Amino acid sequence: MNEQRQRYAIHAAVFAALANPTRHELMHHLCDSPRTPSELAELLEVSRPNVSQHLAILQRDGLVRRTRQDGRVLWEVVNPRLAEACALIDEILGPELTLRAHALTQEA
Repeated sequence: MNEQRQRYAIHAAVFAALANPTRHELMHHLCDSPRTPSELAELLEVSRPNVSQHLAILQRDGLVRRTRQDGRVLWEVVNPRLAEACALIDEILGPELTLRAHALTQEA
């Protein structure tokens, strides 16, 4: 596989990982600050095992890593610039999502 195709394959894997709403939300929380699996489970209102499964996928695709601090396991984004990417996605898509939500409430 040539270098350009390999890069696109990596991008596709990352986008596939973020296509899941739970993982996408996890990334946004981790872009804010490192968190424990229990904190993430509480924020997302899902089970801790469910969070762990999603974190494993994000880790596999090179987006997050596990660290230890004061005897606690913390998860964090691997690159602080991912927080910039999350903010940019919100900035770009935010107005469109607001319009869609408004249209849905008008239809109901």
